[in-house]
Amino acid sequence: MSNTTNPINAEIDGAWPGRDSNSPAPDTSTLPQPDGLAPPAVDLLYRAVQQAHDTIDHLADSAAPTVRKLGERVAGAEESLHAQARQLRETGDAWTESLRDTVRESPLVALAAALALGALISYIAPKALKALPSSTRETS
Repeated sequence: MSNTTNPINAEIDGAWPGRDSNSPAPDTSTLPQPDGLAPPAVDLLYRAVQQAHDTIDHLADSAAPTVRKLGERVAGAEESLHAQARQLRETGDAWTESLRDTVRESPLVALAAALALGALISYIAPKALKALPSSTRETS
């Protein structure tokens, strides 16, 4: 292709700073031609891009229902977890209130139960620590 048939090359001939008259003009074979026809490389690239867009659109359309179902399941699981957490919180509050009522009604029995529980823990804890592997025990 000669530089005189392409108007883009004709406009830049000698217009670049630092360019001598013997240096070649840039390759403009991928630019649209004056008669409106695109070179084969541009047409091939356009078709490849269009096919890539079509493929991505197809994949997105086929994945959308699965993503929607997954989102619904996650939302359902979230609601279920919140309901279970609320129920556990209410159960813990009920046990705490029941224990407070018991301590108010019989403080001596509650004190004796706390002492017995403390003695049991102090008896079991050293034996449980000895049974643990040495790698999990903390050394002082």
